[in-house]
Amino acid sequence: MMNNDYQIFDTQHWERREIYEHFSQLKLPHYSVAANIDVTHLLRFKRENNCSFYLSLVYLVTEAMNGIENFRLRVKDGQVVLYDKIHTNFTHKRPEEEVFRFYTGALEGTLREYVEATSAAIAQQTTLFGGMGDIENVVYSTCIPNLDTTAICNPGMENPDDAIPRVNWGKYVLREGRWQLNMTICANHRFIDGYHIGLFFQQLQTLIDELE
Repeated sequence: MMNNDYQIFDTQHWERREIYEHFSQLKLPHYSVAANIDVTHLLRFKRENNCSFYLSLVYLVTEAMNGIENFRLRVKDGQVVLYDKIHTNFTHKRPEEEVFRFYTGALEGTLREYVEATSAAIAQQTTLFGGMGDIENVVYSTCIPNLDTTAICNPGMENPDDAIPRVNWGKYVLREGRWQLNMTICANHRFIDGYHIGLFFQQLQTLIDELE
């Protein structure tokens, strides 16, 4: 069962209240940061467990964000709320098709369990949107697997209350004996600073490197 629980967040006594208020005056408070991550251990995990690299990274990205409070903040009915947990929302495409679909799935179980259950679910999807429906306690993930990207921007960021992070990546490439992948994260500066994005990349790299 997907956890959609949240609590009202106290912005008045927030240590970064002035930053929040400053960026709340902007019509477009969103910004993007791109960086490379080392996915060598993730590729090894993929081979040894015969599982989807893409879905594994979707899981790990969402897991990393769950460990940082700012990524779980949203605006709901005019109030800032803190969700207990955020889940996965991603695009996917079958090899024989040119069009893609969206899927929302609960971040549940181990990495292997999530990939197995989600792979089965998206294989049966026939509609544009599938899974748990339109919820806000998610992170949007997508990739361009045939392109070595340096940065990716996102559509649909006109609402200053939109606090759902977007994460995009390209294909992994071999550099100096290590497999690397460029990843872009788009965030709302009302809630997320460069400091938190740095923490996210560090946490994601740790989760990848500690895969067994």
